[in-house]
Amino acid sequence: MSRALVPGLLALAGCLTAPAVGVAIDIPGSDASPSVAAPAPEAGTAVPLAAPAPAPAQAAPTAVVAVRTFSLRPGSRGQAVRDLQRELRRRGYRGVRVDGAYGRGTKAAVRSLQKRLKMRVTGIADARLMRRVGLQRSITASAPVAVAQPTVTGAKYLRAFPVLGDYSYGSDFGAARHQGSHEGNDIMAPAGSPVVAVADGTVIRLSRVERGLGGLYVWLRDRAGNEYYYAHLKFVAPGIDEGSRVAVGQVLGGVGQTGDARGTVNHLHFEIHPGGGSATDPNSDLRAVDPKAR
Repeated sequence: MSRALVPGLLALAGCLTAPAVGVAIDIPGSDASPSVAAPAPEAGTAVPLAAPAPAPAQAAPTAVVAVRTFSLRPGSRGQAVRDLQRELRRRGYRGVRVDGAYGRGTKAAVRSLQKRLKMRVTGIADARLMRRVGLQRSITASAPVAVAQPTVTGAKYLRAFPVLGDYSYGSDFGAARHQGSHEGNDIMAPAGSPVVAVADGTVIRLSRVERGLGGLYVWLRDRAGNEYYYAHLKFVAPGIDEGSRVAVGQVLGGVGQTGDARGTVNHLHFEIHPGGGSATDPNSDLRAVDPKAR
């Protein structure tokens, strides 16, 4: 055998040897056991190259929405956090401050409560814990909760996608409409789907009653002066008012069909106005921050 072939054969043999590690499977928000470890193959066992193992089944979109939208964690703020803090105090955690800010004290109390309830100890008040303490209803009431968002790159204006849950959208900027050219993108989603802040900023205008083409709407201005328009909302979240300062991912309202969208499909009409000027096509930014596109 040629000496030149030896290193290549050794490398191939290394590729066919499986590492002795377990595989953890975690289903967020499930009432089942939080994780199941698959047995690891013994060191030196050859892994067949044919018929690779099938990919694990994807969770239903609705389950993902419940976990992402309605979990409270360090950094979350709003009425839902206050409700949780009041419940923690009622259960004996007197050191918890009812201030609507999920800080170290709230996290410590949640961890202690999870131990008492024999749940997985994470310090995060997920949907399962909220059900156990009877607070799921207050969470689904769409209180303004700051939702953790992944770090994104490639977007010029947006830091988060404006809708959570099951949605679809296309590139319809400039399309003909009865009032003229379409100045945004329509994001189709079930009624009430959470609509969130796409950047840190200030709410500069809003309406909780139907006005004009947009119906119920919110205008948000970020720190750079860019403005974002959310129209056809079903509701504006409690605690969101003109002058409210909001964080990326904070719930502003819910998807609806108000204004000139009445009687059509539920959707969010979303616009970007760089520097507060004319609208620009938001599609490339939406795709850059779309978690489904990653």
